[in-house]
Formats: sequence, C-alpha cells, structure tokens
Amino acid sequence: MKAAASVLVSESDIHISEIAQRFGYDNSSKFSAAFRDVMGVTPQSYRNRKE
Repeated sequence: MKAAASVLVSESDIHISEIAQRFGYDNSSKFSAAFRDVMGVTPQSYRNRKE
C-alpha cells in the first residue's frame, strides 16, 4: 500500500481505478477499502492531503 500511496501522489493525473489495477485489484472499491484499512484514509483523501 505504501507503493500505491506513492503512485497516488506522484502520478496524480492517473485515475485511482488504474492504480488499483496496477496493484492487482480488479475492483477499485476493494482497493479503496484495503487502502483505507492500511493507511487510515481513502485513496482520494490521501491524494488530496496537504503536507
């Protein structure tokens, strides 16, 4: 998930469903749920966060 998180930030023009597929998820909802479980926020929230 840390690798997916890195892609979410570094490649912000790529849709989350495409990132999910890159990491072996056929279903972006399952990816989002797994991401939230590990990272504590949704992929979209992670992408939009301010550092």
